[in-house]
Amino acid sequence: MDDAKSLAEQATRAFRRGRYAEAAALYARAAQAYDAAGQPLLAAEMRSNQAVALLQADQPGEALRVLEPLPAVFAQHDDARREGLAWGNIGSALEALGRTDEAVQAYRRAWKLLEAAGEGEAVAYVAQALSRLQLRQNRPLEALVTMDQGLASSPKRLHQRLRALLRWPFRFLGS
Repeated sequence: MDDAKSLAEQATRAFRRGRYAEAAALYARAAQAYDAAGQPLLAAEMRSNQAVALLQADQPGEALRVLEPLPAVFAQHDDARREGLAWGNIGSALEALGRTDEAVQAYRRAWKLLEAAGEGEAVAYVAQALSRLQLRQNRPLEALVTMDQGLASSPKRLHQRLRALLRWPFRFLGS
């Protein structure tokens, strides 16, 4: 397992240096090592990291291929947080591939799971991604409501201030 841990650390260093393809390859090797050591949850986490690196390397199709089985693995281990993060990453990959309706559904699943896991900060990021997508779909009012609801889950003081600013347009709409 030390080999897997070492590979994961090397991958993280490569990712931080912006060497995303190298990081993705190292995370894949770390996942294989964790699988061999009988650590499926850690292997799935490495695959999730691999997918994020692939997204950064502008390889959303490959990222989606890596991500698709992960929500089931995390659900099997009753890990709503990681399952929600996996769905958020799936949403990002689908969005990058232009599959917007599917991306919206993935983001909504992520939101629900992360909210249930008490991950308000992560919910705010998912809301931001979903809101951005709704804006691109020319649904500005829905985007505004999405962002407001997402920020409501966040414990950050900055997000609470932003939420207060978002309430301002609702006053003009009579809501």
